[in-house]
Amino acid sequence: MNSNEDFTVCRCENVTYSEMMKAMEKGVNNSREMKLKTRAGMGFCNGRTCGHLINKITGDTQHAEPQFIHLKSQPPIRMISFGTLAGGEYND
Repeated sequence: MNSNEDFTVCRCENVTYSEMMKAMEKGVNNSREMKLKTRAGMGFCNGRTCGHLINKITGDTQHAEPQFIHLKSQPPIRMISFGTLAGGEYND
């Protein structure tokens, strides 16, 4: 694959398709291992943007039941008010 055909799979961690293919050549064979080895799907969105594509690339969507435990997706931040962020209200 030349550089013109390469593309970014995980924008949060800037992981490219060619990096994922290199990881698969080194023995990565499911999405969980791919996330741990390349950090794809572990950025700010926690795989909500690229998770499905990672599963397709590793072939995890072909199995009725996964042979491993998926890393879960969760909201990356907690809600916080501007008052708490500023250290108080009304310039306390």
